[in-house]
Amino acid sequence: MECWHCERPAHATCKFCGRAVCKTHAQEKPYIIHSYRTTTGVYKAFVVAGAVWCGICTPQQDPVTLKDLE
Repeated sequence: MECWHCERPAHATCKFCGRAVCKTHAQEKPYIIHSYRTTTGVYKAFVVAGAVWCGICTPQQDPVTLKDLE
């Protein structure tokens, strides 16, 4: 697989979009692996710091509504 940016051999894939990146172009971003609501109504999340990010995609902060999925 080749890096999305420079077409050299890739070393990882973006956790958010799947693009391949080499060590030079790999960046890091926190990644939520699970979220939940406590019994007191507080929302919390388990987050992995330093997940591989391509630097191109834009992970959305809010969920996207999916229509007509039947």
